[in-house]
Amino acid sequence: MSKTIIYISMTLDGFVAGKNDNLSWLEPYMGVDYGYQQFYENIGAIILGKRTYEHIVSNWDWPYSNIPAFVLSDEKLDNTPGGAEIIQVSGDIAEVLERAKTKTDKDIWIGGGAHIVQEFLNKQLTDELHITLVPVLIGEGIRLLNNVYNAGVLELDRTKSYDKGLVQLVYVVNPILQTVA
Repeated sequence: MSKTIIYISMTLDGFVAGKNDNLSWLEPYMGVDYGYQQFYENIGAIILGKRTYEHIVSNWDWPYSNIPAFVLSDEKLDNTPGGAEIIQVSGDIAEVLERAKTKTDKDIWIGGGAHIVQEFLNKQLTDELHITLVPVLIGEGIRLLNNVYNAGVLELDRTKSYDKGLVQLVYVVNPILQTVA
C-alpha cells in the first residue's frame, strides 16, 4: 500500500528557507548522499506548492520528469518544463491527494513548501515525516513546523547520520483517534 511521505530538509533552528526564500545554506551539502535516490525510487507522484514549483523551474532543470507533479495553485503557472507531467490543482488537499493516488500505486511525496507540509500534517494526511537536519543556524526565514497543531502522534522510526553532519529523522505519523462521547 502506498504511503504519503513528507521528505524535506531543515536547518537545526527549524527553517526550510531563509529570508526571501534563500536556499544558499544548502549549497555546501549538495554533494552529500543522504538517501535521496533510494527514497525517490519508491515515489510515484509529488505534490508541491506554487512557490516551491516556481523556485525549482527557475533555478534548475526539472528533476521529476518520470513522475506526475501536482502543483497546488489558484493562479496560472508561468513555466512548465517540456515533457513533464504537471497537473495544476486547487481546492481541498485531501482531494488532491486522492487524485495523486489514482496516478500511481507507489508512494506520494509531499515536497513542500512549508505551508503545504503544515496543511498535510494538520489534516492528518501524512503517513511518514522524513526530516533531514542540516547543521546550519540561519536565524530567520520560513519555519517548517510553524502553525502545526493537529499532526497526530509522531513515533520515531529510525535515524541515520550522513556526511558533513546531516542527520535524517524518520517518523511514522499516527492519527489522533477522536472518540465520540
